[in-house]
Amino acid sequence: MRIAISFSVAILALLFASYNVKSAERVTQLPLDEREIRGSSDYVSTVKAFLKGDNSKIINGLPAAVGAYPWQVSLSVSWIADAGKAHFCGGAILNESWIVTAAHCVEDNEPRDILVLAGTIVLKPASARSNIKRILIHRRYNQPKEHDNDIALLELLSPLEFNEVIKPITLVSDIDEQQLALSGSELIVTGWGADKEGGFPVRGLNFTKIPWVSRDKCNQRSSYNNKVTENMLCAGRAAGGTDSCQGDSGGPLVTDQAQGPVRLIGIVSWGEGCARFAKYGVYTRVARYTSWIASCTASPRSC
Repeated sequence: MRIAISFSVAILALLFASYNVKSAERVTQLPLDEREIRGSSDYVSTVKAFLKGDNSKIINGLPAAVGAYPWQVSLSVSWIADAGKAHFCGGAILNESWIVTAAHCVEDNEPRDILVLAGTIVLKPASARSNIKRILIHRRYNQPKEHDNDIALLELLSPLEFNEVIKPITLVSDIDEQQLALSGSELIVTGWGADKEGGFPVRGLNFTKIPWVSRDKCNQRSSYNNKVTENMLCAGRAAGGTDSCQGDSGGPLVTDQAQGPVRLIGIVSWGEGCARFAKYGVYTRVARYTSWIASCTASPRSC
């Protein structure tokens, strides 16, 4: 969200062949009209860019090293074979079977629409991806209008196998968060998003360090004028210049290892533009949802 088509018969056939679906389901047709394209805004914008033939949200980021952020995953449009062109949002690994992301990334989507790519820093055309079994969106997510409770869980159809490049991330605790907030700590955001506002996602994973910003400061009139709720946190620089951007949505904001074990503290949610003056990045505040995450992953039917 930090965001007359025509085909030849040959291209249509190719798209059909590359469409991954859950279980034995088959798709009867591909979206030929923009009115028929459904899904989250990030999902739909990625589909439209692909259908138009456009090339493939970290601003002024640095390339990530192999294995540096093994919890990072890419969410991609299932029927687009090229993982780089299919990427539309990020996510983080909670355990072998569960991914956490932003609700706005997956609202209006079905499990068969999305594939998960783990264990890589480069979105290659032929990357192996995992199917999704279930999508759980927080019941109090109130749509993009106010961005509150912007969190969702994805259950994988088959569990991941952990190794040096695929690992889960620990969730931040309330106590940890309080200590980090008081120190104004530097945080790290990662993603394959656009490297400039209005740009296209990149194939190589990028990261950048940004400081924690108090809610009071983020809610000033020059920034977000009291739109940042208790369920959100802000990070960035007042002067702008570095930020998350389109395509980073749903991805992880984590603590710096200089402050102890790395923990997931935020989920890329929303913001006005990318890296603008006084327009910090706004993230879903993970500490507010640790109980919800534990409950839903243990008993998904209750959510």
